[in-house]
Amino acid sequence: MAAIASLSLGAAMVSGFALAQSPSPAMSIPEVAIEAGTANAPLRAPTGNPRQPGTVRDVPQTITVVPQQVLREQNVTTLDQALRNVPGITSTIGEGNGGVNGDQFRIRGFSAQNDVLMDGLRDFGSYQRDAFTYEDVQVLKGAGGLAIGTSAIGGGINVNSRMPSLTNRAAFAMTGGMGPYGRFTADVNRAISDTAAMRLNLMGQHSSLVGRDGQDTRRWGIAPSVAFGIGTPTTFSLEYLHYEDRRTVDSGMPIVFSGPGAIGRPASEYGVRRGNWYGIQNDRDDVTVDRLTARFQHRFDNGITFNNDTRLMRVDRTTALTVPSCPGGATAAAYANSCSGQFFRGLNPVLTYGGGSNAPFQQINRAIQNVTSVTARFNTGPFRHELVAGVDVAHEVVERRAFPYASTRPSVRLLSGYTNNELTLDTGPANNLRETVSTNLGLFVNERLWLLPTLSVFGGFRWTHFDLDYRAGTPGAAPTTAINIRENYLDPRMGVIFEPTPAQTYYYSYSTSTTPPGTFFTTFPAAVNSFNAGFQPERNTTHEIGARFELFNGRLGLSAALFQSEKGNALVQDAADPTSLIQTGDRQRVRGVELGVAGRITPAWAVHAAYSYMDSETTRSTTPANVGRRVQYVPTHAASLWTTYDIAPGERWNLTLGGGVTWRDQVFLTADNTAEVPANFSFDAMVQHRVHENLTVRVNGYNLTDRRNYDALFGNRATVAAGRTVLVTVAAEF
Repeated sequence: MAAIASLSLGAAMVSGFALAQSPSPAMSIPEVAIEAGTANAPLRAPTGNPRQPGTVRDVPQTITVVPQQVLREQNVTTLDQALRNVPGITSTIGEGNGGVNGDQFRIRGFSAQNDVLMDGLRDFGSYQRDAFTYEDVQVLKGAGGLAIGTSAIGGGINVNSRMPSLTNRAAFAMTGGMGPYGRFTADVNRAISDTAAMRLNLMGQHSSLVGRDGQDTRRWGIAPSVAFGIGTPTTFSLEYLHYEDRRTVDSGMPIVFSGPGAIGRPASEYGVRRGNWYGIQNDRDDVTVDRLTARFQHRFDNGITFNNDTRLMRVDRTTALTVPSCPGGATAAAYANSCSGQFFRGLNPVLTYGGGSNAPFQQINRAIQNVTSVTARFNTGPFRHELVAGVDVAHEVVERRAFPYASTRPSVRLLSGYTNNELTLDTGPANNLRETVSTNLGLFVNERLWLLPTLSVFGGFRWTHFDLDYRAGTPGAAPTTAINIRENYLDPRMGVIFEPTPAQTYYYSYSTSTTPPGTFFTTFPAAVNSFNAGFQPERNTTHEIGARFELFNGRLGLSAALFQSEKGNALVQDAADPTSLIQTGDRQRVRGVELGVAGRITPAWAVHAAYSYMDSETTRSTTPANVGRRVQYVPTHAASLWTTYDIAPGERWNLTLGGGVTWRDQVFLTADNTAEVPANFSFDAMVQHRVHENLTVRVNGYNLTDRRNYDALFGNRATVAAGRTVLVTVAAEF
């Protein structure tokens, strides 16, 4: 898929970086509404986050923004695909023991499971998110306690939704191609008065993955929204999303070891057929999401802006996951009798199962969040101020029932997989019930003070009260596990911003974040297995020095940053049991460089690129084998590039050519660096032709070199990505 630009903290509500071009007399191009300042000057785009007012250029922390134009050109359909444009992000696999099978992301190696936001509010639950309502996607990098909230250790992901505007417009797209693959989307916007509008987004998809056995997806969604007061001081919007996803779950390719003490690698690196799927028909993830979001804003004449945003959400999941693995031996004797040893002797060994393979479950997440904030801009004598303060309250209830298989699961072999992938096992009555009730209260404040017209300082904090009750046991019986957590945390943030000219910004920032123990009980219940009263919160601090520049009258934005993030009390996977988390006193450090460019070099040539260098290390641990090792899931180098060129725009023979690469260096899967996956490289391309003013045809090619890549990772396995894929889209706009 392709690349994008590294910018700054905040959620940029970017409608697209394409410059509006004047059509020639030979063709009339329909009007497209673009947010002022985002097309011609990407760094001047508003952040879209009331907790971080101002523009992207103003906020002193790295963020990578994937704008609407790139999402459209790449035919992005999921959040995971959008984030392939962001160097430094890796995806991980559901661990199977009642854990997460949906979107799981790590930013600079640090978990961001609970840190996916939609329009500045948490998107509760775990599921694979579809992009049919996305306006843009942005990734905050570095500790984000003040801007994101609790658990933003590595940063956070925020998606801005398509909202109603005063433009009458209807867009439809149909995509088909290899897999097989079929998808339909509709986006209809209508003004209902001079200040009000309605919008409707629809999506349906049925697809399979090229080169992968048994992987199919059927999903559909509908998202109506309405907005009042557009263009006035008082605005109110209401959006509802209903989304259903029925997909096959893939636990990944097992890791094998070529000899005693060797580094483990996916079996597909040693000749095992990369299309192998080791699951059965029970391995489904059936998700239904209902989400209601209300947003209110009033701008007073005295420079004060009041925001109040509320979200109600329910996520229903029924899921199961087969977790086969191929452990190796540390000694020659153990290796000779292990699965890996048998494989390298030319045999077809039987794989072992993880504990989660016998626990299909049903889970219901019910949540509500409200964020109220006030932004005040005022002067005191010669000094200018910007003060942001507010309250963030979130309450979530999670109920999960596990069901044992009624019959014995048949064995599976490494080379052949199941001989019958159509196998479905019956389940017995629920034998385990887990309930989590959590309330998160946050108070935040941030002040920016201009000492000079070109020099400002800022400082703020978030105070959080974390309240969690967890119960587990047999349904209908007294709980066998009961955990109560009541803790308070403080996350400060401070720094300085220097703007010598309107086209230059330099900054230094210090930011922090906290992940309380128990945070992952909701999305990763296996963490309870190793929880004890001695667990301390994970704490992260980030120091960053950065600069941003605008060229060509703001048409092109450049950014660069040096950073260091350090996490204390790190939770890591247990080497003896990868389905459990342990806290060994690990301190992890990641330092590096981020570079980015976004915008247009010429009116016809657009480029979006980013590069990330990360030097990671476990600097302290009670497990000697971890000390001095690279942090798991952190590549040393990662880069992305997407560029397009318009030929004869507005003419009958117009053509847009696009192409790009995504590259991720080798990464380790374990804290002691005993298993790894090789580097990923994907070359993608696009050809687009506007047939006439209402019709566009686009051809996208992905992984055109048919390289063996890996989409998602875990300690003892990795998911093989799709092979070479070509899709054709026909889009109509009226």
